[in-house]
Amino acid sequence: MQDTRAIEAQLRAAASLPDLLAASFDSFEAIRRIARDCEDQVPDALLPAFMATADAAVDGREAVIGAPSLTPHGRADARIRVSAGGSQHAEEVAGALAALAALLRDQLTGAAPDLAVPADQAACADAALAAAHIWQLMAGGDDGACPR
Repeated sequence: MQDTRAIEAQLRAAASLPDLLAASFDSFEAIRRIARDCEDQVPDALLPAFMATADAAVDGREAVIGAPSLTPHGRADARIRVSAGGSQHAEEVAGALAALAALLRDQLTGAAPDLAVPADQAACADAALAAAHIWQLMAGGDDGACPR
């Protein structure tokens, strides 16, 4: 999906903590929008996974908002356009969301231990957990919530 590639590039290009937090905010918001847009189009078997993904994206976004290093600019609505795939593309959408969530998890997990401000550490760790949950849901991880 082109929509997720743009946000992945933004995550990879983040050169500072404020940049990473802003890109993370955008990532979670994009995941939320895509998952919500797909809820009415995915096969019934995937509906719970997409609903839970949208909820986890809200959790991740809220965790990022709690980071003191997130600038007011970084709290703006996601700066990318998202479009949903049809039911024929549910697995493609799930795969794209899983890939974005994995990158998001890795970026946030990598940043958290090096941060001097405990509230930034906690925000990154909590957001990374939300991203890991999204990955698990969309990639069909250990809980099997999203069979592929």
